[in-house]
Amino acid sequence: MKTRLAGVSFGLTLAAAVFLLVWPIYAGFNASQPTRATLLQVNGPFVLIPVMFPVVTTLTALLLRKQWVRIAATILISGFAVIGGFTIGLFYLPAAIPMLLASCVADSAKLRDVF
Repeated sequence: MKTRLAGVSFGLTLAAAVFLLVWPIYAGFNASQPTRATLLQVNGPFVLIPVMFPVVTTLTALLLRKQWVRIAATILISGFAVIGGFTIGLFYLPAAIPMLLASCVADSAKLRDVF
């Protein structure tokens, strides 16, 4: 169950990264002509680092399958979503929720097995 939740979180971060890199999110006017540009076009290749950070974090948690890695990934993604909330951070907030659940499943599963 927790591997599935980590996989869902990875899928959501990957979808958010692809969306941010492909979809034109900047709009403006150039000589009274409306123009649109992607994040990559406006900021250059440097933007790949912050966009791919949550993807690498969730992929690490998915591949290593350790509880402490999932907890660290939850803290990193949630912190990234809060700190970068005014820019790209909120796109990664839906991925933080399944990762939070994945980091909590092991404890609840042990408690359920006791009863």
